This record gives sequence, structure tokens and C-alpha cells, in this order.
Amino acid sequence: MEAHFYTDKDVARRLNFSPSWVRGQRHKRKSGLPHFLNIEPRYIGSNPRYVATEVEAFIAAIEAA
Repeated sequence: MEAHFYTDKDVARRLNFSPSWVRGQRHKRKSGLPHFLNIEPRYIGSNPRYVATEVEAFIAAIEAA
């Protein structure tokens, strides 16, 4: 099965936030600071990508809460 990946822009669009918010959340997570976005990015070269199924599961969990 082939994984589909989202960029910062894609994740931001799905969550209705800005791409800079997604980048900020990634930086906070990496720095051990409080953060909301709990999805581990995969790096392809130096480019962070998010597994689409993980993003969709994160959104489903928020909607269910």
C-alpha cells in the first residue's frame, strides 16, 4: 500500500489554519513546548510531510471530542 503525504499547506487547509501555524506547532513539538498538533512529520530530504491517514485520524478525533 502506498502512503499519501500532506505538506504543511495541505494540513493547514484541512485544519483551517495557516501554514505558518503548522510550522510553529512542529517547532514547538520538536522543542518540547506545549503544542496542539500531535502528528509526527516524516522528512523527505529536508521537507516535512505528514501521512494523510494520520492527519485524517487526528481530525476525526477532534471532531469526536
